Amino acid sequence: MKTFRLKTCKTPVGFLSVSRAGVTLMEVLMSVMIMSIGVVSLASLFPISIVRGIQATKLTNATVLRYNAEALIDAFPQRFVFDPDGTLNADGQIAHQRRNRKYIVDPIGSYYASSDGTGLEGSFGNDGSSSPVTRIPRYDAGLTSQLQATNFFSQQDNWSLLFEGIPNSINGVGDTITIPDADFNYGDNPTGTNTLAELQATLTDAASGSRILIYDTTGKQVQTRTITGVSRNSGSKTFDVSFSPPLPDNGLYTSIAKFRIEVLSTQYSYLLTVRRSIATDVASVDVVVFHRRNFSPESEAIHQVENFVAEWLPGADGAWGFAGVDDDGDKDDGGNTDEYAGEAGWPGSDDYRRRAFKLRYNTNVDRPNLKKGGYVFDAINARWYRIQQIVDEEAAEAPGATTADLILDQPIIQSINNPSSADTPVAGLIVMPNVVQVYPLGNKAR
Repeated sequence: MKTFRLKTCKTPVGFLSVSRAGVTLMEVLMSVMIMSIGVVSLASLFPISIVRGIQATKLTNATVLRYNAEALIDAFPQRFVFDPDGTLNADGQIAHQRRNRKYIVDPIGSYYASSDGTGLEGSFGNDGSSSPVTRIPRYDAGLTSQLQATNFFSQQDNWSLLFEGIPNSINGVGDTITIPDADFNYGDNPTGTNTLAELQATLTDAASGSRILIYDTTGKQVQTRTITGVSRNSGSKTFDVSFSPPLPDNGLYTSIAKFRIEVLSTQYSYLLTVRRSIATDVASVDVVVFHRRNFSPESEAIHQVENFVAEWLPGADGAWGFAGVDDDGDKDDGGNTDEYAGEAGWPGSDDYRRRAFKLRYNTNVDRPNLKKGGYVFDAINARWYRIQQIVDEEAAEAPGATTADLILDQPIIQSINNPSSADTPVAGLIVMPNVVQVYPLGNKAR
């Protein structure tokens, strides 16, 4: 007898066995995390690149000014380095050089100090109140006007929009346009000029230069002209701007589509630091380049310092030269194995030159803005140093803080404090803002 066996179907009838593809929630979260890391890392590069771009632009412009300054010095060494106050005697000796051997050549700073009535035009550095400190004299090299000073000691490549609008009319000669009050109210005033009187005052004071850009009837061509005069008619409430030379007589400027008035904005400027040996006609010159320099007397206030001393310090072994070694070989002559004289700074030892000191804020002015990479000026020895580190930045910036511990990027070359009383505060350091770079030019001959 046959036995019938029923075969069971593992797959239910009506259903197909299909392998479905997919991801788990954990895989999704891991993917999101990895993508977020990449996006965040990429986004962080944008602000860094912007900062680096700004720094590169500043250094490029500063380098251009440095070469301009050196070319000027090489062409006129006596005027801009060796005799900046014009006191050359008949026998060829420079009178001011008998009195001092360190000075600043700073026509732009001298002009602003003279024009604001502070009386600091002849002194680089002040006590923070009203008294000049003449340890480092300042000379204008005969460039007494703002136009002369900016022509030689700045980079004239930046113009700021003062006013933009549509004129009421242009005269027949083509060298004067008239602006009515009504049109003035609809113009673009990025500098905050609110009235025609203010516009006139600004243009009159723009000794460093002003210009006008005039668009033709079609608005496609533009002529640039130097402004030669401004006048305001209070009766007719109009403002005339004269310029030179006249516009071309080709029919395109019988009416004007638009005009722009711009003033020269000094972004990059420089001064010279001179250290000269009284016995020779050789001077060591530094070019100090600024970006948007602050000409306020507070920026030249002199602060006190402690331990600003040019000296050797022992390294980790606590001994001069190599510990326990008679480096200079004078022990047999009564010398010591580890002595300061002769062994301090011995080649190959761990001795090092001092770079750290304490700054005491001048209480007559606002606390200076200390930052890594900023510059300070030794107002005793006419030397520039760069800040490498602020030891305790939070403490230095805390409310009521009176001191800051700083480390320079190079050893102290000359002392401000007396080495025998280095902890006694001495006024002698300027925390100079807006310095882009200091370029040592080395020795220059007359």
